[in-house]
Amino acid sequence: MPVDLRLAAVIHLLSSSALRGATLNKTEALRAHLRGIAAQDGLNPYLKSTLQEVLGGWEAVQCHPNSVPVDFYPLTAPGCHVH
Repeated sequence: MPVDLRLAAVIHLLSSSALRGATLNKTEALRAHLRGIAAQDGLNPYLKSTLQEVLGGWEAVQCHPNSVPVDFYPLTAPGCHVH
């Protein structure tokens, strides 16, 4: 898969995990895409280092096999995004 599509997938999976929670399948997909990008030849060394660091953090995440995304934001009103 081309690097730009993998990066798009990474961004989507990170966003989904941040908004709706990490699940086993999203976490495994994210790890696979991060590994795939980091293994590309000719990658900017700073990008490669960042990807490896991010992957290290996600390698430590352990999701329950039956985890499901949440459909609501427990601390905010519907439609309100807090950063």
